[in-house]
Amino acid sequence: MVSHCCRTSTELRYCLFVDDRDKDPAVVLPYLVGRPLAATEVYEAFGYRKSAYYKAVREGRLVTADNLIRAGKYLELNPIDLLVRFGLIDPETVTEYLASTRALPRLRDLRPDPSKPPV
Repeated sequence: MVSHCCRTSTELRYCLFVDDRDKDPAVVLPYLVGRPLAATEVYEAFGYRKSAYYKAVREGRLVTADNLIRAGKYLELNPIDLLVRFGLIDPETVTEYLASTRALPRLRDLRPDPSKPPV
């Protein structure tokens, strides 16, 4: 399912995100990687052995922030994208965070402050 979210009512900018929260990660991850994944590769991506993986699935403990970050790093996927796709982070929250962080100045743009002593 593709969802649209409007940042503000006055803006016409839309962001697209895919809602995969009801899908099996073993189906979504190969799609994102762009190739079939062996079952053992999926278990390893989550840091589980086969029996522990299926136990986590049955108990609803597979899709957690820690597990998705681990799988994202293992498969070289963006962990934040996985967290948004599986509904653990709201896309608007990510957008607001990115907008609120200010870029650090570059070294070449820094100037000495005459009111402060040299370091």
